[in-house]
Amino acid sequence: MTVEQKIKKIVDSMEGVSYLFDNWQTANIRLDKVKLPAVLNLLPVSGTFNLGRQQLRDCPNCMMAFMNKTEFDFDGTENDAVIEGCKNKAKEFILLLNRSGMFKEISGDIPYSVFYDKLDVNVTGIVIQLKLEEIMGTVICNKSVKEIVYGSRY
Repeated sequence: MTVEQKIKKIVDSMEGVSYLFDNWQTANIRLDKVKLPAVLNLLPVSGTFNLGRQQLRDCPNCMMAFMNKTEFDFDGTENDAVIEGCKNKAKEFILLLNRSGMFKEISGDIPYSVFYDKLDVNVTGIVIQLKLEEIMGTVICNKSVKEIVYGSRY
């Protein structure tokens, strides 16, 4: 299972949110047809491979956006409630991620930034950045390089 598939599995366990895996431009188009609130897993731009004696783990630098509908000419107090709801979804995601057993535990400071008017759809949200490290990566013992890279269907 890829890191993206693992993240999707976690988001799918959250009630009442849609999931997208895109860049900002493609998400901007797709959000017209997506039920909100939504979690956007932005395409990773970097990461590391952690190579051990028995397995190769993927450790991408992830950016996750949690967003919900807002009014075009929003009132600050009303929009703050939207932001707090997005923060709560981010907290739920982080806790579920830590309980999933699929990634090393996230702890310490997790910075977030708030966005308004970033997309054509009227949404407000928060973005968090996480470096995720798989607990179980690709097992490399007794496998050929092609099996490791391309999978058992090679």
